[in-house]
Amino acid sequence: MDIIISWNNEKKKIKLPINPSAISMSGTMNNTSLYIHNKGEVNLKGKRGLYELTIESFFPARKYEFANGAYHKPYDYYCRNLKFLFENNKTIHVIVTGTDINLFCTIESFTHGEADRTGDVQYSLALKEYRPIVSTKAKKRVTTKDSKASYKWKKGDTWSKVCKKKLGTSKDWKKVRKKNLAVIKKAKKKHPKKKEAVALIGYKVVIKS
Repeated sequence: MDIIISWNNEKKKIKLPINPSAISMSGTMNNTSLYIHNKGEVNLKGKRGLYELTIESFFPARKYEFANGAYHKPYDYYCRNLKFLFENNKTIHVIVTGTDINLFCTIESFTHGEADRTGDVQYSLALKEYRPIVSTKAKKRVTTKDSKASYKWKKGDTWSKVCKKKLGTSKDWKKVRKKNLAVIKKAKKKHPKKKEAVALIGYKVVIKS
């Protein structure tokens, strides 16, 4: 069994030199108990909490035959790297080979020190699963632009007919016509002898209440 801690997109990693005597991962489910009259206690299902993992072992001050991998000085290598990850709240990737422990974590606490004269550094590493918040971009609000509200006047059109077609009702046709007085004036100036509905053929009018 190897315990590997990596970071910086797996570019940097350390392998813990001495395996702990025991290792386990714990998780909780955020269910809620509720008492309902005439029914009793019920369990409302929640969502899974974060997995937690604690590793306790030591960094050897000298080479041991049972150690994993190459020898590194306890303070200059292991403690320095773990303190950096802890103090900067880095996300780390923890893999314990031969088990199902393979998750991204943050270091919640890091305790280390010497308990005897061997120079070995005892440590305790409390890890908590890291699950990033997935950002969901809000859908853009659809707005009706003036260009989409424009309408090209056709033969046979009247203000009430056009409003009914574009707005679903003809009750505001007078308001709509009032907003298009400049277009009406332009059309009548070009075709003074024609009726308004005929003079407007081919012109763009704005249809919005």
